[in-house]
Amino acid sequence: MPTALSAQRLGASAIIIYGSLSSRYSLNVTNSTNEDNGSSNNDAYTRDDYTIDDVKWPIDKQDYDCDNGQAFIPSDVFSNKLNFITSPGGYDDNNDDYLIGNSDNNMCVKYAADETTTFVSACESQRCLVTGKNVTDGGSDGNIKYEACCAWDFAIWLYQDTTLTVDEIKEVTIPAVYITMQQAMEFLDLMNGVSSNNDGDGGDNNNSGDPIVLSMYARDRPSVNSSAIIIWALGVFVAWLASYLSSSDYRSYAKAIRMKSHLVARAGGVGAVAATTAAGGQGGENVERPPPSPARHDGTPRSRSQSRERSTTATAASPPSESGERTIYRDDEDAAEAVITNRNVQPQHYQEEESLELDASHAIFFIVLASTSLLVLFFFKIFNVVKIFYAFGCSGAFAQVVLYPLLTRVFRKLRWKSPMRPMECLSEENATRAALNGGCKGKILMCLYSFFGPITLLDVMANTIAYAVGGTWLYIAFTVLHPGSNVFYWIVQDVFGACMCITFLGTIKINAIRVAAILLTVAFFYDIFFVFVTPLLTKHGESIMVNVATSGGPPKADPSWCEKYPSSTECKGGEPLPMLFAIPRVGDYQGGASMLGLGDIVLPGLLLSFASRFDEAKRLMGLVSGGAGRVRNGAGGVSSNKSSWNICCGCGQGGYFGPVVVAYAVGLAMANAAVYLMQMGQPALLYLVPCCLGTFVFMARRNGELNDIWDNPRAIRAADALLFGGRIEAEDEDDVRASSLLMNEGAEMT
Repeated sequence: MPTALSAQRLGASAIIIYGSLSSRYSLNVTNSTNEDNGSSNNDAYTRDDYTIDDVKWPIDKQDYDCDNGQAFIPSDVFSNKLNFITSPGGYDDNNDDYLIGNSDNNMCVKYAADETTTFVSACESQRCLVTGKNVTDGGSDGNIKYEACCAWDFAIWLYQDTTLTVDEIKEVTIPAVYITMQQAMEFLDLMNGVSSNNDGDGGDNNNSGDPIVLSMYARDRPSVNSSAIIIWALGVFVAWLASYLSSSDYRSYAKAIRMKSHLVARAGGVGAVAATTAAGGQGGENVERPPPSPARHDGTPRSRSQSRERSTTATAASPPSESGERTIYRDDEDAAEAVITNRNVQPQHYQEEESLELDASHAIFFIVLASTSLLVLFFFKIFNVVKIFYAFGCSGAFAQVVLYPLLTRVFRKLRWKSPMRPMECLSEENATRAALNGGCKGKILMCLYSFFGPITLLDVMANTIAYAVGGTWLYIAFTVLHPGSNVFYWIVQDVFGACMCITFLGTIKINAIRVAAILLTVAFFYDIFFVFVTPLLTKHGESIMVNVATSGGPPKADPSWCEKYPSSTECKGGEPLPMLFAIPRVGDYQGGASMLGLGDIVLPGLLLSFASRFDEAKRLMGLVSGGAGRVRNGAGGVSSNKSSWNICCGCGQGGYFGPVVVAYAVGLAMANAAVYLMQMGQPALLYLVPCCLGTFVFMARRNGELNDIWDNPRAIRAADALLFGGRIEAEDEDDVRASSLLMNEGAEMT
């Protein structure tokens, strides 16, 4: 930088810095043997009494590497042809004639130590540096030989000089470039009018005297970080999809009711619609029911046993009385009260999936566990353990979310039913018989059946494919130096992350704004602390969150060192750790990736999931209460006033899910904009929590529903009772009446 500043002040339009062998040597002027002994010259920079001991030799590994080529120059040849103590610089440029090229004129070629591998093939730069080390060949004459090794010839990074003031740095406007020794030789030969060759010798080039024009180009970098836009879109899509699928039980139940209502309407006329609607779709005895569905195709994860036992046929009517008559609810309030108190309602239940409903204590424990895990990773650097857990944990989620529905659809298209039937060898009957017969085989079969239940060929195929993909991903993670640049690696990582988010939000649920407020508020401060505060507390000013997200932070070594030794420990790091989405920067030669942690999906996603389930529960209970929001079509059937767009995106009239998803998208866009403007990692929850939680609470207060959704909303309790059975007692008559009013509102949304 000082050189560039001086050159600019002298009128230069650019500065070129080139490498040379002479730049690797110098003289230790403070260690001169001349001690005012009558010598004619006492100037340390011009005195002529230096010895070989005053030479500062090149540095091993930094300037040369003997593993890339080594030679031993005899002392007599060394003394006659090489000079390293010439004043003032020490290195004589005539040495280049004996240290560069691929002919025997190069001493490293002529005196190569390894006879099986030539110096030319081993040393890419075809330049050697005398290291200053000497050896005795062991002969009787005790002849000394000097070691010479292959010189590195890489471009080095030109860093900004920290000794300059800010104003001086801003003053430098001319470009500065560094060229290698090979490039410099070609450039200098061109300027001198000679043609360079592999030997480093020049010949007459018949220079015509035309001026030499040198053009400098900077590599293009994209003005817009498109990967940040892609990661934003991916985050919003996964958060929406996972939250939307978490309420699929309610939609499937409502769909079955509408289907049966439509069948009854076609069979019995318009007059039967009101009765079947109020009865939850229960029609006459001769009405064809939808067949049981052995597997769900909406991508929602489910256990294997559930995929075979669950039926989408759902009824909500009271059973026939002794006279054969059924109870018909005359208004919404009567139906809602019956559902809330489970009075005279015996639905054909769904089997409830394994799930965990979070409460306030879970929220605190979740954050404590996350903080502990983050600190363990930061201090112990066990990033490979995370990769192993991620590979195998996400393989199961990938099988459930993607492969089961996909293979089921393929087999049904091919009319191949046998893969979806339990395998005979692992049926309950065979497993029990084998266990009774004793032996190791029987115990293994019984263990497999007890743990997995009935196993189908579909199970085997889906899990085999999933774990093969996970194993391949893990192999790349452990064997490739920078796996993030591998297309298969980062695509699989992102797909696995999406499957994990869908599985998480399908299993972990929040049924109260109170719990969501506690969890997200604590997560809000957790994210800020580990991103912004920890740099003030750590030894090297590192952000713990950023350090862990990048597998220990960027490489510690100099870039030029890492270019020579990429597998060095200090050159590792900077790769995005699993448990986040990563998209490599598109068109940026400097590399890097845009990242979004899965926690920034699932934590706000719990609130989005609650909004989705609350909306769908209200719609379902509105449908059960008599379908106040439903309209009759021209054919005498029943249709919903929801458009296909509203059904798909969950943006029904008066719902919470659509606006909260939009708020999530806005918050995530703000986080990405902050990264771009501040040029540093940002805690996404700093922007997401106020946007999502604030939007939900504001809408609930405006709609007068905040008190209801603050702790265990009636609509969700009633819908769960309808689907999964169980008695849910209303606290008093006011609750029942309020519930019915809620059902009316839900009916208007259908």
